[in-house]
Amino acid sequence: MELMKTWVEGLDKTLGGLPTKSVILMLGEPGSGHDLLAKQILYLHALRKGKSVYFTTLKSDDILRENFADRGWKLEDLEKSKKWEFVDLRSSKSTQGFREKSSSKVREGHWTLLDSLSHLLMRQKLKQAFGIIEALLESSRTHGGVHLLILTKGMNDPRTEIAVQEFVDGVLEFVQLEVGGGINSRIRIKKMKTIPVPKLIPFVITQQGITVETAVRI
Repeated sequence: MELMKTWVEGLDKTLGGLPTKSVILMLGEPGSGHDLLAKQILYLHALRKGKSVYFTTLKSDDILRENFADRGWKLEDLEKSKKWEFVDLRSSKSTQGFREKSSSKVREGHWTLLDSLSHLLMRQKLKQAFGIIEALLESSRTHGGVHLLILTKGMNDPRTEIAVQEFVDGVLEFVQLEVGGGINSRIRIKKMKTIPVPKLIPFVITQQGITVETAVRI
């Protein structure tokens, strides 16, 4: 199976990349880094001459641009060169068109990010929301790419969270462990085509984003 580079420091060395033709769930509590890594992967893909589309159900394009700029992630040139695009899904009408819009972008070779699936599940009937995921899965099988969904733990009922994890191709769960008065952050690879067993990966959050630690600290 072909693996695609994320260009995230340490992550490709640890995992070899992410499998193409896959829909991957980024799961975690607020502040755990699950949403940050999703955005970082999408940005670095566009920066490395790929094409990326960011579907937002929560924040306006302008606020997101400010958030990216705070990390030193510059979008202006990427947007001008059509390497990056925001799609606003904050209205219910826009949400209804997500299936068609996302399928079109995947056909054109874009990687996609839905921010957030949690919010979409709160606004849509479960059957409709899963129909959207299913359409994304079908498009990815045909046209390839890596497609990310952000799910914040606790925003939806546990049965829905489990069902989503069962449905997608991969699940990266972000956990924070209290150790000796400090916090150790880990990515738990709960499910991935290329990883036969669950795996824990240490990481740190910096101003520039997430860095995966490839050496054990003494």
